[in-house]
Amino acid sequence: MVYIREGAQHGRGVFAAAFVPAGTTLMTFKGPLLRSTEVDFEDYHLQIGEDLYLGPSGDVDDFVNHSCAPNAGFAEGLTLKALRDIGPHEEITWDYSCAIDEADFVGFPCACGSAQCRGVVRSFRDLDPEVRERLRPWALPYLRDRYR
Repeated sequence: MVYIREGAQHGRGVFAAAFVPAGTTLMTFKGPLLRSTEVDFEDYHLQIGEDLYLGPSGDVDDFVNHSCAPNAGFAEGLTLKALRDIGPHEEITWDYSCAIDEADFVGFPCACGSAQCRGVVRSFRDLDPEVRERLRPWALPYLRDRYR
Protein backbone atom coordinates (compact mmCIF):
# COMPACT_ATOMS: atom_id res chain seq x y z
CA MET A 1 0.00 0.00 0.00
CA VAL A 2 2.92 2.38 0.76
CA TYR A 3 6.60 2.62 -0.07
CA ILE A 4 9.61 4.77 0.89
CA ARG A 5 11.50 6.88 -1.62
CA GLU A 6 13.28 10.18 -1.94
CA GLY A 7 10.88 13.05 -2.53
CA ALA A 8 11.44 16.52 -3.92
CA GLN A 9 10.09 18.34 -0.85
CA HIS A 10 11.34 16.51 2.27
CA GLY A 11 14.03 14.02 1.32
CA ARG A 12 13.02 10.47 2.18
CA GLY A 13 9.27 10.04 2.59
CA VAL A 14 6.37 7.60 2.41
CA PHE A 15 4.26 7.43 -0.74
CA ALA A 16 1.03 5.71 -1.74
CA ALA A 17 1.65 2.74 -4.05
CA ALA A 18 -1.86 3.06 -5.51
CA PHE A 19 -5.01 5.11 -5.03
CA VAL A 20 -6.01 5.23 -1.33
CA PRO A 21 -9.63 6.14 -0.48
CA ALA A 22 -10.33 8.54 2.40
CA GLY A 23 -10.67 6.70 5.70
CA THR A 24 -8.25 3.91 4.79
CA THR A 25 -5.84 2.77 7.50
CA LEU A 26 -2.33 3.52 6.25
CA MET A 27 -0.16 2.20 9.10
CA THR A 28 0.18 1.91 12.84
CA PHE A 29 3.15 3.59 14.45
CA LYS A 30 5.33 1.38 16.59
CA GLY A 31 8.71 1.34 18.26
CA PRO A 32 10.24 1.00 21.70
CA LEU A 33 8.50 2.91 24.52
CA LEU A 34 10.81 5.53 26.00
CA ARG A 35 10.74 8.22 28.67
CA SER A 36 12.13 11.66 27.78
CA THR A 37 15.41 10.86 29.55
CA GLU A 38 15.87 7.91 27.15
CA VAL A 39 15.06 9.72 23.90
CA ASP A 40 17.78 10.70 21.46
CA PHE A 41 16.19 13.92 20.25
CA GLU A 42 18.48 13.88 17.19
CA ASP A 43 16.89 10.59 16.08
CA TYR A 44 13.34 9.78 15.04
CA HIS A 45 10.87 9.75 17.94
CA LEU A 46 7.14 10.29 18.40
CA GLN A 47 5.65 11.79 21.53
CA ILE A 48 2.62 9.71 22.56
CA GLY A 49 2.09 10.97 26.13
CA GLU A 50 3.24 13.63 28.58
CA ASP A 51 6.54 11.80 29.19
CA LEU A 52 6.13 8.88 26.81
CA TYR A 53 7.67 8.46 23.37
CA LEU A 54 8.06 5.86 20.68
CA GLY A 55 11.60 5.42 19.46
CA PRO A 56 12.42 4.45 15.89
CA SER A 57 10.79 1.28 14.59
CA GLY A 58 12.99 0.89 11.54
CA ASP A 59 9.84 0.66 9.41
CA VAL A 60 7.86 3.01 7.14
CA ASP A 61 6.34 4.92 10.09
CA ASP A 62 9.77 6.47 10.75
CA PHE A 63 9.67 8.23 7.37
CA VAL A 64 6.25 9.92 7.19
CA ASN A 65 6.87 13.64 6.78
CA HIS A 66 5.08 16.71 8.11
CA SER A 67 2.66 18.98 6.28
CA CYS A 68 0.52 21.83 7.58
CA ALA A 69 -2.11 20.53 5.11
CA PRO A 70 -1.74 16.78 5.71
CA ASN A 71 -3.54 14.02 3.87
CA ALA A 72 -3.38 11.68 6.90
CA GLY A 73 -4.06 11.91 10.62
CA PHE A 74 -4.39 9.81 13.75
CA ALA A 75 -7.91 8.45 13.98
CA GLU A 76 -7.52 5.76 16.65
CA GLY A 77 -4.51 5.48 18.92
CA LEU A 78 -1.35 5.28 16.86
CA THR A 79 -3.18 4.37 13.64
CA LEU A 80 -2.69 6.77 10.74
CA LYS A 81 -5.65 7.06 8.37
CA ALA A 82 -6.18 8.87 5.09
CA LEU A 83 -8.06 12.14 5.72
CA ARG A 84 -8.93 12.40 2.04
CA ASP A 85 -8.39 10.40 -1.12
CA ILE A 86 -4.67 10.01 -1.80
CA GLY A 87 -3.49 9.58 -5.36
CA PRO A 88 -1.01 7.00 -6.58
CA HIS A 89 2.58 8.02 -5.76
CA GLU A 90 1.40 10.99 -3.67
CA GLU A 91 3.44 11.57 -0.52
CA ILE A 92 1.66 10.68 2.71
CA THR A 93 1.99 13.38 5.37
CA TRP A 94 0.65 14.18 8.82
CA ASP A 95 0.86 17.33 10.95
CA TYR A 96 3.64 16.84 13.52
CA SER A 97 1.95 19.34 15.85
CA CYS A 98 -0.71 16.64 16.36
CA ALA A 99 1.78 14.71 18.52
CA ILE A 100 4.10 17.27 20.14
CA ASP A 101 3.15 18.89 23.44
CA GLU A 102 6.41 19.78 25.12
CA ALA A 103 6.44 23.02 27.12
CA ASP A 104 10.06 23.78 26.15
CA PHE A 105 9.78 22.82 22.47
CA VAL A 106 10.97 25.85 20.48
CA GLY A 107 9.70 24.43 17.20
CA PHE A 108 11.46 24.19 13.88
CA PRO A 109 11.00 25.84 10.49
CA CYS A 110 8.40 24.23 8.25
CA ALA A 111 9.10 23.77 4.58
CA CYS A 112 5.97 21.80 3.67
CA GLY A 113 5.17 24.15 0.81
CA SER A 114 1.40 24.02 1.34
CA ALA A 115 -0.77 27.11 0.97
CA GLN A 116 -1.73 26.61 4.66
CA CYS A 117 1.90 26.46 5.86
CA ARG A 118 2.24 27.95 9.35
CA GLY A 119 5.99 28.54 8.85
CA VAL A 120 6.98 26.77 12.09
CA VAL A 121 6.14 23.36 13.52
CA ARG A 122 5.14 24.00 17.15
CA SER A 123 3.82 22.12 20.15
CA PHE A 124 0.06 21.56 20.06
CA ARG A 125 -0.23 23.79 23.16
CA ASP A 126 1.40 26.69 21.28
CA LEU A 127 -0.89 26.64 18.25
CA ASP A 128 -3.54 29.30 17.81
CA PRO A 129 -6.75 28.05 19.48
CA GLU A 130 -8.63 27.84 16.18
CA VAL A 131 -5.82 25.77 14.59
CA ARG A 132 -5.68 23.51 17.64
CA GLU A 133 -9.45 22.94 17.47
CA ARG A 134 -9.28 22.18 13.73
CA LEU A 135 -6.46 19.64 14.27
CA ARG A 136 -7.80 18.08 17.49
CA PRO A 137 -9.79 15.27 15.77
CA TRP A 138 -6.57 14.04 14.11
CA ALA A 139 -4.24 14.50 17.09
CA LEU A 140 -2.96 11.66 19.22
CA PRO A 141 -5.40 10.56 21.95
CA TYR A 142 -3.46 12.15 24.83
CA LEU A 143 -3.80 15.56 23.13
CA ARG A 144 -7.46 15.08 22.27
CA ASP A 145 -8.13 14.33 25.95
CA ARG A 146 -5.95 17.16 27.27
CA TYR A 147 -7.44 19.83 24.99
CA ARG A 148 -11.17 19.01 25.12
